[in-house]
Amino acid sequence: MTYRPQEFWEQRLSEQFDLRGTGETTMSAAYNVACYRLRAEVLDAALARAGVDPRAKRVLDVGCGTGFWTDFYVRRGAVYTGLDIARPSVERLRERWPNETFLHSDVSEADLTSTYQIVNVFDVLYHVTDDAKFDAALTRLARAVEPGGILLLTDLFQDSPGLAEHNKMRSLARYRRTLDSLGVRFEYAPLEPTHVLLNSDLGFWRFLNRAPGLLLALDRMLIRSGGGRTPRHNQLLLARRVG
Repeated sequence: MTYRPQEFWEQRLSEQFDLRGTGETTMSAAYNVACYRLRAEVLDAALARAGVDPRAKRVLDVGCGTGFWTDFYVRRGAVYTGLDIARPSVERLRERWPNETFLHSDVSEADLTSTYQIVNVFDVLYHVTDDAKFDAALTRLARAVEPGGILLLTDLFQDSPGLAEHNKMRSLARYRRTLDSLGVRFEYAPLEPTHVLLNSDLGFWRFLNRAPGLLLALDRMLIRSGGGRTPRHNQLLLARRVG
């Protein structure tokens, strides 16, 4: 089967418009809630580290999906714009948040005429499996960050062949070549894991997936102690565009 991103995500969100639709479809709703709760905590910590309060900031959220990050930023007082390749996402989120802006587009082709103080790209770019489209997407996103603004994006940041058809991980060096050329500097090190045990293949210990609350507590401890900074775990990159 050939991966067609718009068809893939429109079908997936039409069938399951909740965190399982944008997360782990084979896991429970509680498991996905735990995964997203941890993502939000990691993002809150990253924003604090960068000295950025979302209140009144213009935010572009790429891959707005079922609205988890919409809720995150709107609750914090941001001026929010969401973008998604799937029409069900844009249509349903417009109904729920009529005062926010939602754009229906492939990120590699999006007409981003505005700039933003925060560009949020969680778990999106490794779903752009075509290399030319990936380069176009990353370039558009870097240019959408206003001078002094920040870019947040996640990946394994290593070349990882043989994954699912809709995933293609790319190296940190690949990201940095494009970002550096456009004046977006990776200032905050080290990369922060978004998960350690959650959202991972636990092998023999996979029965623990039935206890997402326990995994969430363990992941909080591991991340606080510096765990999870390996190529096996999804990482958050935070960069700033030179003013």
